[in-house]
Amino acid sequence: MRIAIAVATLCALVLIAYAGSLSNGFVWDDNQQIVMNPDLQPGAPWSHLFSSDVWGYRHRDQPGHTNYYRPLQMASYRLTAEWLGLQSRSLHILSVLFALAAVLAAFVVYLKLTRRLAFAFPAAVLFAVHPVHSEAVDWISALPELGCATFVLVSFGLFLSVRGPSSDWTAPWLVSPRRWPLFGLSLLAFAAALLWKETAMVLPVIVAACALCLEPGPFKERLISSLKLSGPFWCVLAGYLVLRFRMLGSLSMRQRIWELTPVQVALNAFHLLAQYWWKLIVPLHLNAYYVFTPVRSFADPRAIVGILFVALACVAVCYAFGRAPLMAFAVLWVFITLLPVMNIYALGRNVFAERYLYLPSVGFCLLAVVIAAAAAKRLPQNVPKPLFSLLLVAVAVLFSRETFARNSDWHDDATLFRKTLAVSPDAPFVHFMVAATDSDSHNPAESESTEAHYLQAIALARNENPPDSLDLARSYKGLASLYSDRGDYAHALQVLRQWRAIVPNDLQLDVEEGLILLKSGRWQEAEPLLNRAYAAHPQDEDGNVLNALGLLAWEYKRHLDEAERYFTRALAIHTAKDDFQASLHNNLGGVYGDLQQFPSALEQFEAATAISPQDAGYHTNLAVALAEMNRYQEAAVEVKIALKIAPDYPPALAVLQRLQHR
Repeated sequence: MRIAIAVATLCALVLIAYAGSLSNGFVWDDNQQIVMNPDLQPGAPWSHLFSSDVWGYRHRDQPGHTNYYRPLQMASYRLTAEWLGLQSRSLHILSVLFALAAVLAAFVVYLKLTRRLAFAFPAAVLFAVHPVHSEAVDWISALPELGCATFVLVSFGLFLSVRGPSSDWTAPWLVSPRRWPLFGLSLLAFAAALLWKETAMVLPVIVAACALCLEPGPFKERLISSLKLSGPFWCVLAGYLVLRFRMLGSLSMRQRIWELTPVQVALNAFHLLAQYWWKLIVPLHLNAYYVFTPVRSFADPRAIVGILFVALACVAVCYAFGRAPLMAFAVLWVFITLLPVMNIYALGRNVFAERYLYLPSVGFCLLAVVIAAAAAKRLPQNVPKPLFSLLLVAVAVLFSRETFARNSDWHDDATLFRKTLAVSPDAPFVHFMVAATDSDSHNPAESESTEAHYLQAIALARNENPPDSLDLARSYKGLASLYSDRGDYAHALQVLRQWRAIVPNDLQLDVEEGLILLKSGRWQEAEPLLNRAYAAHPQDEDGNVLNALGLLAWEYKRHLDEAERYFTRALAIHTAKDDFQASLHNNLGGVYGDLQQFPSALEQFEAATAISPQDAGYHTNLAVALAEMNRYQEAAVEVKIALKIAPDYPPALAVLQRLQHR
């Protein structure tokens, strides 16, 4: 009954802490990784999800371009989309369910390790509501953290059921026949964890550390036992590495060039370890994007603090090894699970990220409870024992409140990056995202602010050591697009020349220059650039090149059949219901109108207005198609809608005049 009440309480804590996330939308990578991913659409081959990295749809029939081979992440999205639809609410529910599963799995592990509900329940409460988890749960694209942690904990819990404090650790390495199924399930769960996220590869080390710390007997015997117990897990890991190499073409690749020596890489590892521990201890000022400035010298105070912290931690582990083995194991859990994110070359743009603390926090929460219990024993007898229960309740309430408040930060891109900018004003990526979000709003009043953020992003990216070429390229692209939208094509092309001076072989430059030349009417110059870009990337993952080629064929060359093929292909690629898809429908409708295929044109214009109902141009085009089909009353309704949106819109006024004089 006590365990049942504990489980119900943990479920309630998780649901209360993350209830606010269910109303959030898609943010950051969600839009491209999920919404625009054709592999997640009904009817797409499932094999694509298992044969490439998470961005595989961008480079068909090519080796992986990232380190992110996570097929179970993508399969979970696909299953959710098939059952509930590819909606943000459905995927947020999925994240909360995995968070709930991870908490319950951690509770079982705590019970297995401590054999005391008085220890396991407080540790699980801390894990359930720790604010540092909010990024992993609130951000849909962080689902691998939850899935990986859940299956690592399930695997480790099953292992403890076979070999753990609840069984005879003094027995030789022989598993009775009735326990073989549990051990097999443990290995299977480990394999699943690896397919969720590559950081699960630390589990064999955790198993070895568990045996080394918790088994009785001389150190040599414990060492031999740890090797035996972890051996099958190493075999599973070897099989995964073979699979990973076959699918990605490599085990790991560099995501960014930092130009650091091996000694400097080590100094940064010490600094990051100390920073991660501090964020676990004091989960305040949480942030989606931390600016990372590499440590390059022993004279850097961050290097000194990091080295001293790790040295003290090593001394503490050695001291606790014989006196408090569970405490030593909890510390080792945190350090071991942080090892994968010490390789800063293999990480993405955000080197220090709160979501990386999801699995390490399992050990930290256990450590906090063990330390509190040890401290309670040393208190005078007159100190009331319920004091620690009250302290746990206070911490749980404080953490739950902070976690719940953080949910709203991830509501949408505008909210997320505005809040992030307040904490990380020196991050070029964040300035770029704020500018990109402002430009998507199509609010002319924000044009100057958008330009300022792009310029600030460029300045900050240039000042990084080495300069961040990716942030520079993205910011130059956004700034050029902004000038182009203003009709300042000369200034836009000048920005592109600055971009080309930094990254001369960036094929995206051809796309952007071709689009701007096309807008300015210089289509003869635009055509070879667009054709070259399309030849280099015929998949055209976002449909921009196909759209530009379609516009060129339609408006300048008057090759209507060719334009129809380009726009149709672009719509097949760009599946997100956004402004760009609406413009593709509108363009295709215009082609059908010129081909005198008015029912098809009507269908496309209706799709455009359904996606962007506040666009006067789309309603005007729909009115024209309806009028051509002699549906004059409906055409008049659409014209009135267009004029209500934009009262002085000349095309709508012209259509209205024709309808009145028909």
